[in-house]
Amino acid sequence: MRLSKREQVRAGHPWRAGFTLIELLVVISIIAIMMSISLPALTQAQREAEAVHCLANERTLTLAWMEYAIDNEDRLYKASPYLAGLRSYVQMDDVFQCKAVADDGYGRSSSHRSSYGISTTMCSLLGRDGVAPYEKLHKIEQPARMMVFVDVQPWTVNRHGFWPLFKDEDVWKWRPWSWPFFGGVQTMTARHNNGCNMSFADGHCQYRRWRDPRTLDLIKGKIGDPNEASFDNVDLDHMVEILTR
Repeated sequence: MRLSKREQVRAGHPWRAGFTLIELLVVISIIAIMMSISLPALTQAQREAEAVHCLANERTLTLAWMEYAIDNEDRLYKASPYLAGLRSYVQMDDVFQCKAVADDGYGRSSSHRSSYGISTTMCSLLGRDGVAPYEKLHKIEQPARMMVFVDVQPWTVNRHGFWPLFKDEDVWKWRPWSWPFFGGVQTMTARHNNGCNMSFADGHCQYRRWRDPRTLDLIKGKIGDPNEASFDNVDLDHMVEILTR
């Protein structure tokens, strides 16, 4: 005769409780729901941490840029591939790499890459579109508004500095081509929540989110003609403000 659970307990027999299949499925469902809720928050937190780390990198590079000028009779750093001329002023190669940029799989070492570009106005090369670059650090007017470093597309080489602008007579437009061609407008990026980090000649750094949807479309290659994204574009106006003298 089979005893009930209560009778087994009264008779001194051990009774082991267990989950039914339905109870187990309910628990698994609750765990899955909790994970689906928490994962986006964790992903967002990771992206925000990457953006903060990127700002710190640009701050370090800006200090190295200033130190270079101090060591070279106030002359500004001249642009070189992957910011090679500043590497002796930075202790770690990781400073040249944004954590939001994934390895492209070709196995290139950290000594041959940089996630950041330097403004043409700040790297002592020939001017572009009628804008002469600064030659001396102490000659920079309004350093708090003059951009030095900015996020760029990975694995790009721009020996003439970062310059996404083009002056058509008296009208500023986005520059139509850059090298490599798949790098967007002069390698501009939107990798940090549809925006990018920038540093300035007074040493401060800031994040800017692109405000005109056309800017994002241009960066992502959804707009083929830069003229289409240039008219009355607040992002273009801002870039002209912080890159030109």
